[in-house]
Amino acid sequence: MGSRRQSRENALQALYQCDCLNDWSSKCCDWYFQSFQAEEEGDHKGTFDPIKQEFSRILVVGVLENMEVIDSCITFASQNWSLSRMSRVDRNILRIGAFEICFLSDVPPNVSINEAIEVAKRYAADDSPMFINGVLDKIASEIKVNGGIPARLQKKVVNG
Repeated sequence: MGSRRQSRENALQALYQCDCLNDWSSKCCDWYFQSFQAEEEGDHKGTFDPIKQEFSRILVVGVLENMEVIDSCITFASQNWSLSRMSRVDRNILRIGAFEICFLSDVPPNVSINEAIEVAKRYAADDSPMFINGVLDKIASEIKVNGGIPARLQKKVVNG
């Protein structure tokens, strides 16, 4: 498994923890990374790859710092589905993918979408990859058409 995919999975787990505890503080995320360091597959417990952990932290901190805009983009792109109605896994996979699409220029949107789909295949319900693909594709299309995040999506989500 690629190091960035493992980083995305670790970021998902950290955000899932925050979501379950309803604690979106950096302290909660730090606790996750201290307790469950990004381990190499097949390595012994306690060893970790600093590169994987660095990208995981970039994703988690990026989502936390931009949550309102990210959630606004997801809400826009997932018509008839409020954030609260989505599963925690789907919601946080979407947050990571939307963060990458909106804020990480070094990751092509199609890569972010494909990676989100692969993570969903591993962690989410059977119909989730298709849902995640549709939502992230709509976000990517909107960003491409507007040359960035449209102003109407840069507002706080009211009903999420």
